Amino acid sequence: MQSRTRRWWSYENTVLAILSLGWGFLFLERLDINYLMPFMVKSLHLSNAQVGFIAAGFSLTWSVAGYFGGFFGDYLKKRKLLLIICVLSFSLCSFITGLATGFVMLVMFRMIMGLLEGPFLPTGQSVLMAESSVSRRGFNLGFLQNFSSNVLGGMVGPIVIVALATAVGWRNTFFFRIIPGIVVAILIWKFLREPQPSLDDPSGSMNKDEDTEEKDNPWHVFRYRNIIVCLIISVCLIPWYTLLFTYAPLYLTEVKGMPTNLMSYIMSIVGVSAAVWGFVVPMLSDRWGRKSMMILFSLISIVGPLSILFLDGPIWLLMILVFIGCARPGPMALYMSVIPAETIPRKYVGAGVGLTMGSGELLGGVGIVSAGGMLANHFGLVAPLVMSAVFALIAAGVGLLLSETAPAKLMRTTRDPNLQPVQS
Repeated sequence: MQSRTRRWWSYENTVLAILSLGWGFLFLERLDINYLMPFMVKSLHLSNAQVGFIAAGFSLTWSVAGYFGGFFGDYLKKRKLLLIICVLSFSLCSFITGLATGFVMLVMFRMIMGLLEGPFLPTGQSVLMAESSVSRRGFNLGFLQNFSSNVLGGMVGPIVIVALATAVGWRNTFFFRIIPGIVVAILIWKFLREPQPSLDDPSGSMNKDEDTEEKDNPWHVFRYRNIIVCLIISVCLIPWYTLLFTYAPLYLTEVKGMPTNLMSYIMSIVGVSAAVWGFVVPMLSDRWGRKSMMILFSLISIVGPLSILFLDGPIWLLMILVFIGCARPGPMALYMSVIPAETIPRKYVGAGVGLTMGSGELLGGVGIVSAGGMLANHFGLVAPLVMSAVFALIAAGVGLLLSETAPAKLMRTTRDPNLQPVQS
């Protein structure tokens, strides 16, 4: 019993718990504007296209900050400090969002927030990768990226945020958001340490001389085929997520005539689904392989937006289909964190995670989501949700180009646990 207790309170689990809590609250601050949008559209007189531009503006600065923030966190070896700065400054910007009086001010605030939040996930994944045991790598990275973010942001968030907005107004709801950030910053400062360089780097290139020769080059990650494939998948699956979360609340309330409180429960089920699949899929991929799980659950993700669009049956059936069909956070953990971390040398993990995240946010979250907003103006709110389903299908097809990286599956197929399928 004592050994189990010591194992449970290991430093690895401490890092996972604190980073997950931090990412969960940051993700809630990203999503809360979507749940408040039915209130804000009326108050600020926003069009469907403007709603899309607000989401795209956040994605634009997130994409830039994600890549370069991850790289400089690795380069400067100041990941802990960068995490604290991200949490505090982002929470402050979430607070002042409640002061927005129009579209332009709202876009500016959201772009600043994207710039400040962008480095957190790649930096946090770089820290967690350094502290994770090989057998738990997929589970840890997937859990960090998806569990708390979807429990807090996707499951609890819609119900609590909508209830607060109904009781005290949408502006005051933003003002409450600064408190969790302060708590998380204190936990990071007190309990996390800066990860130390490790000579035992099980990930990345088989040419160690080449790694030594090209130190601290942020563009080195482009030499690996898996990274390029993950970039393309990211461009497809980031719009799946952004279009769904941005326009599903509006579609449910304005087209289907659903009350805002009932809409909040549907969106909460989206969060439950994301929280469950977000760590179950990476855990399954530890045994059955990253590639097969990526393809399978990308296909399943088609069901989510289509069920919101076309199901006119009972609410309980819609909730079941939404739970099954919003599995995209599982593949997201694979293409954005696990596969890049197992493909490239550890010293590039922050840059690799930031690149896959940033490319999806820039091309998918900005370009495609902006197009979705303009199509919503011309063809109605059905357009962005159809786009969400189509891009999940494309991501499944692109997943066929991945090279397997799961250590357990490689061990079974090659009988060499140290071999990694790096493509130059």
